[in-house]
Amino acid sequence: MAELRRLLIAPDRLKPGENTVELEPKEQHYLRRVLRLRPGDGCAVVDGVGHLWTAQLIDGQRLSLARGVDHPCVAEPAPAPRLGLAVVGVRRGMDEVMRMACELGIDCIQPLTSQWRTPQAEDRPDRWQTILDEAVEQCERLWTPVLQPTVEVKAWWGALPDSHACALAATRQQAIPHLTDWLAGLDQPTKLNSPKQVWVTIGPEAGWSDHEQEEALRLGCGAVHLGNSILRSSTAAVSAATLLTTWLDARSS
Repeated sequence: MAELRRLLIAPDRLKPGENTVELEPKEQHYLRRVLRLRPGDGCAVVDGVGHLWTAQLIDGQRLSLARGVDHPCVAEPAPAPRLGLAVVGVRRGMDEVMRMACELGIDCIQPLTSQWRTPQAEDRPDRWQTILDEAVEQCERLWTPVLQPTVEVKAWWGALPDSHACALAATRQQAIPHLTDWLAGLDQPTKLNSPKQVWVTIGPEAGWSDHEQEEALRLGCGAVHLGNSILRSSTAAVSAATLLTTWLDARSS
């Protein structure tokens, strides 16, 4: 049987004790015009924080949850550790970075500015949030990635909690490990065994400045490489996301 198409609804709109949901105009359009659902047809509702309900379209403006808000069909615990991708903004390609990071399983996305950031780099948080929401519905995730406000990279590194592990993606450096080896090192008894969040930081197209790299290392980030090729920032971000989720899948099996 085919999986029911999903609709993401913010958790603050799902009131305890209720079994119906009022649909916003864009949701009405999506269900009736895009999915072509009719009253009585079914779909699934997710809240982006681990819960899923089966639902039925009552009319053009309301959904009925099969077991009510208090009894989701699925309740998935929060990811542990959470996977984070920090990316210095690029002129083109951030939309695809957002979509693919979500589809691959990244839990938190941090847009950054840096010394050599492209002046025309995009910073479109509302659009990016829409892309993430749509990707959650499409790829059938239960947890929506957290999109953080854009900040300056050195301030962000300085604010990382000790419980977070962070790698700095670098190029043209000798004797630094591949990201895969760095991640494997997190599982060693002498290392941080259970970081709450694991980050990879991707720099701008022009690279990190010497001062930024020195500051990152001083603040505890580990320098890593992503292979022999010099990658565009958007390509590096997707490569890092893939390696992160592959590591976590193997760690959880």
